[in-house]
Amino acid sequence: MRQFKTVKGAFTLVEVVVACGVMAMFMVGVYQLFIGGSKTAGKAQWISGTVDQMRNALQLISRDIRSATYPTTLFSDTFFDPCDNANITVPAQFYLRILKDGEVINAPSSGEVKVMSWVMCEPEKPPQQPGKMIRNEVYLVHAMETPGGPVANLRIKTEAFKYTTSAQNSYAKSGTLSLSPIPEESRDRVYVNDVQFIEFSVAGTIPPEKPVDFFPISVKIRTLYPKDEKVFKENSIMATPQVGIATF
Repeated sequence: MRQFKTVKGAFTLVEVVVACGVMAMFMVGVYQLFIGGSKTAGKAQWISGTVDQMRNALQLISRDIRSATYPTTLFSDTFFDPCDNANITVPAQFYLRILKDGEVINAPSSGEVKVMSWVMCEPEKPPQQPGKMIRNEVYLVHAMETPGGPVANLRIKTEAFKYTTSAQNSYAKSGTLSLSPIPEESRDRVYVNDVQFIEFSVAGTIPPEKPVDFFPISVKIRTLYPKDEKVFKENSIMATPQVGIATF
């Protein structure tokens, strides 16, 4: 009698279950690799972006702090500015102002907080040429809550003006300026995202004993990766304004 081999025509249930289990484990591994790679790529992209933002913002802040000056009336043989005024509150109007000295200023949990302001002035040359004043204000504006606490956007508001003074008020010595806005030179822009805190440190007495006591100020910014509180970046600059420094 001839014997025939049995031909297996289908998988058993056990084989199907085992195959599905192996495939599921493989897919989980692929998914974890994909998610891990995506997280790493996202973190690297954030670090690169925040480093660029802080560098650009701090370069701008450093340049403009060094340009902070009092308004001045300039003639060919003399000049007038608020530092000549015996009333120290007059030049104090034009001091660089900070919210706190030597303390961390955290991102607000809501709204916005002004942390710094200063003016940059070009002299007027009566009677033909008015002076120019640029007023900068730095704000931390609440952006979101993260596992490491709130983070903010660092916003700089810039307003430009022409200014004139009068002989009756001793020109710029009085600190009394007639201002005319220059809208085309004004701006309001966010420079850094995900700011955890900003910190100022003045290497001198504030407020100054004299309006011509000029001290260096350091500005440090820390940003926080919103998805991982252990990931942060810091950068800082130091610059010396040609005005006094005080708190708000």
